[in-house]
Amino acid sequence: MRTLGFGVRPSTTKRCTVCGRFRAYDADDRYCIICGHDALEAECSCGRDFSYALTESGPIHCPRCGKAFHGKSPEFEP
Repeated sequence: MRTLGFGVRPSTTKRCTVCGRFRAYDADDRYCIICGHDALEAECSCGRDFSYALTESGPIHCPRCGKAFHGKSPEFEP
């Protein structure tokens, strides 16, 4: 019997520094799926990954350093 090997690629939570959205991406993804900018970051400036942010709504703050992550960059024009 032959089985199909569908591998699940591990995802990384990344934040677009332009539009401010958190999404699950492949580790090697560089472009935001919402605004298309090459501006994804995988962790806060303190080194904390963004895995906590996907299930949250409203203003988000880093649980390690308190940095706020809400709002859009002034250069974002939808």
